[in-house]
Amino acid sequence: MHHGGAQGPHGGNGRGGMFGRGRGRGRGRRSLEGTLAALRQGDRAMIATIDDDSARAQALRFGMGEGSQISCVTTLPGGPVIVRAGRQEIAVGRSLAARITVDRACEVTDARA
Repeated sequence: MHHGGAQGPHGGNGRGGMFGRGRGRGRGRRSLEGTLAALRQGDRAMIATIDDDSARAQALRFGMGEGSQISCVTTLPGGPVIVRAGRQEIAVGRSLAARITVDRACEVTDARA
């Protein structure tokens, strides 16, 4: 039995991250420094900008808009970044996480007083 054309109009299998569907492809390589994708478990930051209107609107529904304080719960190798915003835990796909800039000036390290 042949399963033909399961691809979407732009190729691929149509799977995307929580807030994005790979819209960042083709924009060239970008440094991950200063983005949500650069956070590691335990890091805290503030969302500075979300450069996609649709993603920004969806992030707001989850309490993760620009100016929100977030903490990184964990990162999955090659997969999403799991963040906590308020009482919500949200999985953000890597391609979108690379397009969300964060201010790590408010970062709290694991050093406990």
